[in-house]
Amino acid sequence: MANGKLHPLQEAFLEHDALQCGYCTPGMLMSLIALLNRNAQPAEDDIRSAIDGNACRCGCFPNILQATLAASRKMAQGGGA
Repeated sequence: MANGKLHPLQEAFLEHDALQCGYCTPGMLMSLIALLNRNAQPAEDDIRSAIDGNACRCGCFPNILQATLAASRKMAQGGGA
């Protein structure tokens, strides 16, 4: 969060139900924001590789993938960060 606004990835996590218990969320967000800073338009394989070391027990991986792709599209259109 910067200037009281969520990062586009944080918004996408909420919109795509990419979190449940919240245990893995900080690590996922940090790994994926780092990915988006390096690669503005990652493929699903890039996303999977970026979160490979993060343990999620809730099974949110499909939603996390979709949220990251959505955030990437939004950011490419000038929608934040």
